[in-house]
Amino acid sequence: EASVLHNLRSRYQAKLIYTYSGLFCVAINPYKRYPIYTTTAVKIYLGKRRNEVPPHLFAISDTAYRNMLTKRLCQSILVTGESGAGKTENTKKVISYFAMVGAREGKKKDASKVSLKTR
Repeated sequence: EASVLHNLRSRYQAKLIYTYSGLFCVAINPYKRYPIYTTTAVKIYLGKRRNEVPPHLFAISDTAYRNMLTKRLCQSILVTGESGAGKTENTKKVISYFAMVGAREGKKKDASKVSLKTR
């Protein structure tokens, strides 16, 4: 649809490569690196609902991570596209997000164990 393409083009030109379209998060490969995958970005998306933060792969990743923890059910993220669309890079970013968040959660658990032992 023309309005969807117009929206994607406008966001891409503003260096906003992620856009929600219904339930989906559409990514447009910029073929260059943007500083949008930092630890600061992780903190922005950590524990937030999708509608509370700008569209980003980390919002999708956080939703899956939180659902896995709270619902105790396996979660899936489908990354699809044509050759060169950035599927591998986006998958690496999802795994990186899980690693950063998991390490953070692990530190919290370790800190609580230490404080319980000292009591």
